[in-house]
Amino acid sequence: MLLTDELLFRYKRCRRRAFLDVYDSLTTVREEKDFLGILREERELHSQKALQYYNLEAEKPRLRGERDNKKLAAITTQLMSQGVNGIYQGVVSVDMPDKGGNSVTLMASPTLLVKQNIPSRWGNWSYFPVNASLGRNPKPEYKLILAFVVDILNRLQGVNITRGEIFLKDNLSPHPVDLGIWLPRARELVNECLEMLRNKEIPDVYISRQRCSFCPWYDGCYQVAKSSLNLSLIPGITPNRYQLLVSNGIRNLETLCQTPLSRLREIFAAEGEVAARIKQQAISILSGKPILRQPNLLPLPQSPVEIYFDIEADTRRNVDYLLGVLWVDNDNMSQQYHTFLAKSPEKEKSIWRDFLHFIQQYPHAPIFHYSEYEVETVKRLASFYNTPASQLQSLLSRLFDLHKILTHSFFLPVENYSLKSVANYLGFHWRNPKTGSNSYTRAPIGGDQCIVWYDQWLKTKDPFWLNCIKIYNEDDCLATYYLKKWIADFQTEWGF
Repeated sequence: MLLTDELLFRYKRCRRRAFLDVYDSLTTVREEKDFLGILREERELHSQKALQYYNLEAEKPRLRGERDNKKLAAITTQLMSQGVNGIYQGVVSVDMPDKGGNSVTLMASPTLLVKQNIPSRWGNWSYFPVNASLGRNPKPEYKLILAFVVDILNRLQGVNITRGEIFLKDNLSPHPVDLGIWLPRARELVNECLEMLRNKEIPDVYISRQRCSFCPWYDGCYQVAKSSLNLSLIPGITPNRYQLLVSNGIRNLETLCQTPLSRLREIFAAEGEVAARIKQQAISILSGKPILRQPNLLPLPQSPVEIYFDIEADTRRNVDYLLGVLWVDNDNMSQQYHTFLAKSPEKEKSIWRDFLHFIQQYPHAPIFHYSEYEVETVKRLASFYNTPASQLQSLLSRLFDLHKILTHSFFLPVENYSLKSVANYLGFHWRNPKTGSNSYTRAPIGGDQCIVWYDQWLKTKDPFWLNCIKIYNEDDCLATYYLKKWIADFQTEWGF
């Protein structure tokens, strides 16, 4: 059996994915998202920065033809025995017996192996690992995988090394990992993963919107979850809450709806206030109907002119490159879409000032948006570009977060409260940005695809990619407008 650092990382994040990666060779997986290609490019650049930081003339194991990790591991071992100063993107591997006495190969691909003056089987030197990560914080899974690499190196070198580092994004220096803590945990994780693979029992499905969205197995897992009324499709069901419910015999949506509220409060003793909220959400999904959450809805401002605001950002470049605005004239029943688009990241300041100038032309118009991101971005841009405090406060006072208003007021029969999910339920349809057609009943893409298109624009200067972004952003603004009208119509119909 082969256990790689990549498989162990996936096991830590999703046991089901690790199982499917090993045992399911029949299911057709979804096509890889373009954004993953962008991440691979960025990871390679970040790995090169790690190499530059250590100022090493590192050797890189190379093969002609297709990649063969076993051969790369043999070359890496040979380079270590020769005492080269560093090894870039090598492969380390060791065979060991598992708990059942079966042979297991542990294999990992550390970003960098750095020579140190600690004796080993090679001579008066050994190597410690560095893993480059695109994360900005040293997450537990990063530490576990680094410790896994160390464990392989210890067995391979015949010495217990005490150093291992993670080279994080935007950090000036590597993050050292306390191996006294993380090495035992990594070994425990390895044993758990191997046991799951030996038993060949597929783990339960758990849908996590953010983590699952890039997984090739998502479509199949989602169908399993949907057909079984899986609890993870209920907004507010975290992994811990999921385990609490399952351990108390509540395994699906129907059972949850039938469980007395008093019993749910007992189960969620530490956070009993969530019991009623989760049950109401489950009832809404099972019935397919919205439920009024509060007797008094948060008021919506009324104005002849309204503005709907949505932002597209490239977190890799730390730039908010598109400030999209839908201008609505209620008196004349007209609307116009405006874009403030940075054709290069350096133009962010310019589009921010143009946006402020536009907004100031309608000083009494409320500005509707969906999520906290717009408020956070307005504050960040105002601070970064020295916007006067009075101007910032005036703008902030006009911002109305429809996500906050909606979730305060309603339970909707949706699996999450993203704009895409909510607006799709209400009947709004996104266009295909590449064709402009209305052929999709669900949003075919997400904001990550816009990052890919912006990257394509910067590389090719083909305006087609900017047009795709504009269509996508305009539909986000229109969806926000659609939602606001639905809330306003509800208030009018029910006399709020």
